[in-house]
Amino acid sequence: MATRRQFLVGAGGAAAGLAVGATTGALLVGDDDRARAEAAAARQQFMEAADAGERVARLGTRRVIWNTTVTEPIAAITFDDGPTPEYTPRILDALATAGVTATFNVMGWNGVHHRDVLREVVAAGHEIGNHTWDHRDLTSLDVHQTREELVRCKEEVEAVIGRPFTSFRPPRGELTGYALRVAAELGYDTYIWSVTRGPGNATSVTEIGDYLGRIVIAGDVLGLHDGIGQGTFDPTASFARALADRRELEVRALPAALAQIAGRGITLMSANALLSRSEPPPVGGAGPTPP
Repeated sequence: MATRRQFLVGAGGAAAGLAVGATTGALLVGDDDRARAEAAAARQQFMEAADAGERVARLGTRRVIWNTTVTEPIAAITFDDGPTPEYTPRILDALATAGVTATFNVMGWNGVHHRDVLREVVAAGHEIGNHTWDHRDLTSLDVHQTREELVRCKEEVEAVIGRPFTSFRPPRGELTGYALRVAAELGYDTYIWSVTRGPGNATSVTEIGDYLGRIVIAGDVLGLHDGIGQGTFDPTASFARALADRRELEVRALPAALAQIAGRGITLMSANALLSRSEPPPVGGAGPTPP
């Protein structure tokens, strides 16, 4: 198994540009300062390798997934922006009651500042995805900033949880070609989503729960939240308060939505589990339409 230093140096090498799996050993909390310094130096080397795409980049096949084609009644459930003490523990309780394993796309800053909550997510058996360091709009960043967003999240969160990420979810689903390149270098498939909690002006827990309960169909990737993204850094701003209100409604609607989805015979699971049980999409075929 490659070390993180080998991975970062190899992925940023001037000639190779070869894809390396994200299966590197993770730096554990409590490791000595020298190990952390070495990891920081390796990351810096990787950051300095950023370019606009001129070098050879034999990065294999990485996928961008909105939803999948399946032959069984299964779908994925994902949560972005956390972990947070306000929302994540209640979501974990709802998932445990329903017997559902999800993908939590971690915003690195939150993961580092709420380590105990993050470790609860991992201990419960959920997948962990990379959701950048601090939820910046990738379409507004240069190549160095883009690389930093993904790599810093990877490094600092893996140091907490002791295991690699499994995938990538861009903030707000907004991508650039360079962001996809960095995700490929890190060994990630990229997940968007096919359904969310529904109309943004919905203010009834029952309305949101019913919407989620009836809208999810086989092959969907359901995108929900356990944090407020950029609102984390200015929680008193009007947009942050509005996001917090939306998230609260989502969390309160989740138990009923999970029960209704299960009652329709659909099994929810993590994003990678769904993908592993999916079929290649038909060539030129349209996606499924909700009944």
